[in-house]
Amino acid sequence: MNSSWSGAAVFVQPPFVQLNAPYPAIHYLEAFLRGKGLEASAYDHSIALYRKIFSHEGLRRVFAVAKERIPAGTRDPQLARYLSYETLYLEWIDGIMGFLAGEDPAMAHRLAQAVELPRGARAQAFLDQRDGRIGVEEAGALATKILDDLGDFIAFALDPDFGTVRYGERIAASRAEFSEVAAALADSLLLKDFYAPLLRNFWEERISCAEAAGVPIGLVLITIPFPGCLLGALACAAAARKAFSMAGEKAGNPVVIFGGGYVSTELRGLKDTGIFDYCDYLVFDSGFGGLASILARDPNPYRTMYRNDARQLVVSGFPEGDSAITDRGSEAFVADSPFDAERRREEKSAIRSVFPDYRSADYASYLRIVDSSNPMHRLWSDTPWLKYSLAHGCYWKKCAFCDTELEYVADFVRSSMPALFAAAEKARGIHGLGGIHFVDEAMPMAALLEFAAANRRTSRPFSFWGNVRFDSSWTQGRCEFLSACGLIAVSGGIEIATERGLAMTDKGFDLPSLIETLVAMKRAGLLVHTYLIYGFPGQIEKDILESAEFCRQLFVAGLVDSAFWHRFVLTRHSRMYREWKDGKRPELKPIDKPWTFANNDLSFEGYARFDRYDEMLASSLEAWMDGRDLDVPFFPSPPDFVESLISQAEERLDAKAPNPNARLFWIAGSPFMESGDPAKSPVKIRWAYRGELESLALSAAEAELVLTLLNDEGFRFSGTTMSEFATKTGLGGRKIKKLLASGLVAV
Repeated sequence: MNSSWSGAAVFVQPPFVQLNAPYPAIHYLEAFLRGKGLEASAYDHSIALYRKIFSHEGLRRVFAVAKERIPAGTRDPQLARYLSYETLYLEWIDGIMGFLAGEDPAMAHRLAQAVELPRGARAQAFLDQRDGRIGVEEAGALATKILDDLGDFIAFALDPDFGTVRYGERIAASRAEFSEVAAALADSLLLKDFYAPLLRNFWEERISCAEAAGVPIGLVLITIPFPGCLLGALACAAAARKAFSMAGEKAGNPVVIFGGGYVSTELRGLKDTGIFDYCDYLVFDSGFGGLASILARDPNPYRTMYRNDARQLVVSGFPEGDSAITDRGSEAFVADSPFDAERRREEKSAIRSVFPDYRSADYASYLRIVDSSNPMHRLWSDTPWLKYSLAHGCYWKKCAFCDTELEYVADFVRSSMPALFAAAEKARGIHGLGGIHFVDEAMPMAALLEFAAANRRTSRPFSFWGNVRFDSSWTQGRCEFLSACGLIAVSGGIEIATERGLAMTDKGFDLPSLIETLVAMKRAGLLVHTYLIYGFPGQIEKDILESAEFCRQLFVAGLVDSAFWHRFVLTRHSRMYREWKDGKRPELKPIDKPWTFANNDLSFEGYARFDRYDEMLASSLEAWMDGRDLDVPFFPSPPDFVESLISQAEERLDAKAPNPNARLFWIAGSPFMESGDPAKSPVKIRWAYRGELESLALSAAEAELVLTLLNDEGFRFSGTTMSEFATKTGLGGRKIKKLLASGLVAV
């Protein structure tokens, strides 16, 4: 183990993650170190490598290697098409990449008008659906199809592990032995031919800049959020060590740290120490505590693993009962290191108060990928979001399938809203971006309302969206208030859309309450995405088909805009696996195999019987999101089941009296008195709401009080209680109810 540390820190996101915005983890940790007065910078090799490959020079190399590997005279018509279009791909690629990065709007017209452009299978199909020509507004979608075609070509002709937002995922996901991963790294053409030169130049430049500044690099921190980033992380770490070794003693010997979601979930039961040929430490969970512990040179660093001088695995600073301790074999050496409660308090403080301003991010390099015409589905890929969390962990943390045994779900900590908002404002000042994607497990309502209120007070409110639970906290008044304050969309899990399925997964709501929440959201104009699960242990075919039919009816009713089917994966850190270990789920039959490396995902008896639903569910859902086959029942359930639930939900929503403890806010246009004699009663006040002019007849005295309150800036931003509103306006229940139906909301 390398025990020395001094100097600056370099954070790296290895390839591949999404292409539209920086993944936030390295920027959070960068802000943490900067807050301690240390030099730190963050770099995204995911977008850097993607743009290196998808460039004129990159594609020249791609086609050269492909022609070496593809037998001469190949008769495969698709391959022949790609090879024939080589010149056109080289001609178009830099313009397309610039266009998708927002650099060259005029390219949209060229894409729309060009007759001869590179047409792989996806681009050709896209054009065929439009009789060969597109409108200017569809240029981004065509450009994306051209990139997708090239991705298919690379995966087929060069490197089958290539994916646009992942690399070698099948290799990294729950591999029993590290030797398999190391072998894949050695065989990777893409990493050797494209990433290796990028890494060589990158580390040489970092070392040179550090020497010029007189601040040597002491820490190299590489995040591995997903399995598809593991091989890139290993390549990055190996290149760093080689570069510093070649640079000599003056460059130093930095500590190399791996962390991120993949480390925290898959490597918690690690036994094989081979990964420490590439790094010095694995840091688990949020990373704040472990990083602070390493910086302080704690003898037993917090929530970390490392290899000692005797080449034994040391598991250090985990709380009692953590699987990092319990999933040990005799070959593991567990440090006698009690859980550091003080370090945990420091970590929680950082979770509450540390937020990035993204000063190191180069947003100009990211791409606006248009992979769908569905407006909700596109939010994930075609906008350069600032990414933050309103809270760490999940406030519900009961779903049977979720990793509720792990810190990232189980330890719920609210963010400091003033600190978060200040960081977002600073990031907007740097990059000019006003969109936030909250990447919470589920945005907690109290924090969401606090952010919305702060957003309402600013002169230029943010647009924001994120993941939610479809629970009863989403009242109609809150939905309308949040929408007025900048909330544009939500995504959340229904999982199995039957009463039996909701109970099996322990979602905490039933179908009537789900529909009531969705109706409230759609009344407020929010886009809605939902996640669905199939293949759950104990799930019968009727459950799967009824759930799919319920989903179809949701699309027909306009309650959801997009959805995604997940094939259920049993994980070692889920609540249901713990319950099985405790003897509470005898029907569950996990298939566990010996491992020494990654071990989170498990199979179970009966898993294969769900294979036949894969294509059926995916293709049906794709059609519904495109507006096709919505009139074709998927399963013989009552055809008006969702509509009947909607009618009941609307009756309940319309009949509900506001919570007496709620605060009232005005979200409509400024009210004014209709022309006439304001001293004579009755008078009418009018205001604009949702494109209509509303009116209310009041006495002259009431009108004066109502206009004074509703036009008061303090009331607009801070609201008032129901009782205070009645006192200040003198209005009775009927008149307040009219206002509540047209601009006054109870939060």
